[in-house]
Amino acid sequence: MKEKILISLGDAVLANSIEYELSKLQYKTLVVHDGNKVIDYLKSFSPDLLIIDVVLSGRNGYEVLSEKSFDRYITKIPVIIVSNSGVAIEMKRIPSTPTIKEMIIKAHIEPEEVLNKVEKVFGRESKAKLDDNVDKVNTGPQKKILWVEDDKLLSVILSKKFLKAGFILHRASNSDEAFAYLDKETPDVIVLDILLPGMNGIDILEKIRAIEKLRKIPAIILSNMNTQNYIDKAKFLGAKKFIVKAAASLEEIIREVKEVIYTK
Repeated sequence: MKEKILISLGDAVLANSIEYELSKLQYKTLVVHDGNKVIDYLKSFSPDLLIIDVVLSGRNGYEVLSEKSFDRYITKIPVIIVSNSGVAIEMKRIPSTPTIKEMIIKAHIEPEEVLNKVEKVFGRESKAKLDDNVDKVNTGPQKKILWVEDDKLLSVILSKKFLKAGFILHRASNSDEAFAYLDKETPDVIVLDILLPGMNGIDILEKIRAIEKLRKIPAIILSNMNTQNYIDKAKFLGAKKFIVKAAASLEEIIREVKEVIYTK
């Protein structure tokens, strides 16, 4: 028998599917749907991993993770955050701790994708058949990415994946840091959040387009601010893609960035 995994998801069908697939790999699993009971089961079941949804009955995932982060008996249990509800993940409500190993934040989740994440957490190669080209290191000259994002948790997780995929990544948390970098370097792509301190991502893109040496650099908007106004403005300014954080997995984000870089 392998490690123990506590599964707490709002979608009972998905939870049961994941439990079934994990059991085939000899993991010991326990499913709990009530958010009020997760902390108790973390203490009594003592799992080696928690798979949790942000949308739960009783207490939501944010509240559970917050309490977990302050309890010395369970704080070190690794976590995979899952949500297939289509509700935007409120990244700032998730405790910024190294125990958050993965986030799967898209509207439709396959159990095999979760299995891939679980196996990686425990340092094993997944047997689930998914497109694993995202994690393969690029051959040839390394491509440079400027990523303008102020969310620390997402930055830590996604930065690791960009680097593992073979990119040179520079992260800026605001417009001043972004333009300081652009004064010295010319990235192969610029990835922009919209909600940023000071100048927002759309305004940054507009300023970039007004600078001769920068205007041809392809840009991607990566944000949960997917109102039609922002989408239209991004398209007008020549953004190659508009990716909604809450509707895309981390692998999909990297795949979209690769597509823009290698087809420009």
